[in-house]
Amino acid sequence: MKDMLSSSSSRSVSDVVVAWYNEPGVERWVSALAFAFSERPAGERYRIFVFHKGSTAEDAKQRLFDVLGTKCSDVDVFFEHLDNVGREADTWLHYTVARLRAGDMPVNRVAFLQGDPWDHFGTPHGGRERNLDVFSSKLVALLAPTAHPMASNPEPLFCNLMSESRVMRRGLSHPQRLDLERVWVEAFGCECKVDSYVFAAGAQYLVDAVRLSQEKPLSWWTSLHHKLRADEINAWEIERFAFIFGDGV
Repeated sequence: MKDMLSSSSSRSVSDVVVAWYNEPGVERWVSALAFAFSERPAGERYRIFVFHKGSTAEDAKQRLFDVLGTKCSDVDVFFEHLDNVGREADTWLHYTVARLRAGDMPVNRVAFLQGDPWDHFGTPHGGRERNLDVFSSKLVALLAPTAHPMASNPEPLFCNLMSESRVMRRGLSHPQRLDLERVWVEAFGCECKVDSYVFAAGAQYLVDAVRLSQEKPLSWWTSLHHKLRADEINAWEIERFAFIFGDGV
C-alpha cells in the first residue's frame, strides 16, 4: 500500500480510480475489491488509486489502510489528497496526466468510480443493493485480461447513460451555466459535431487504457486539466464530454 501517487515498478494490467469526498464506507468496498484482485492469477496485475477531496484526509487514509491491513499486500493501493475542486472530472484528469507523465499507463483498462459507486445505480443493476461480493466480482470480470470486448469506449459503469440536447442546454438553468459549444471548440479545435451529449450519471466509466494513452498527447491532457483548474472550463462541461477518455473525435 502506498501513501501517495507514484509510478509502479512494472506496468499493471488494469487500474481502478476512486474519487472520494466524504462518502461513508469507501474503505469497505475498496478492501473487498483489493481482496478480490489478490485472488486473481499471478500474471494479472491491478492498482487502486484513491483520491480524497474531503476535509479529513488523514483520518480517511488511516481508516482505509486499517481495513486493508496486510491481507492485500500484493495489490498496489495508492492514496492521495487533492484540493476539493473540479468534481470527478478533475480527479480523472489528474490521474490521466500523472500516469502519462510517469509513463506507466496500464495496458488493459481503467475503471473510474465515485466514492459511492452505487449512487447512480439504475434498474438494470438491481437498484442500490450494496452486495460487495457481487460488485467486486463484476468489476474484476470487466477489468481482467479475459474480459469480453467493451460495448463502447468509454462504457458506463454501474449507472445509466443520460443525454442532453445541444439546443436545450443553451438556455438551461444550471449551478454553473454550461457553454458546451465553446468548450468543444477550445478542446478540439473544431466546430461541434454532435446534436446531443451522451454521458454517464456520476461520471463513472470503464475505459480502454491503450486508447486513453494513444488518442491524445500529454500536452493536450495537461492543457485541459489546467483550464479546468483555472475555471476556464467547469467540471460539468468536461463530464458531458465523456468520450474524451475513449474514442475521441
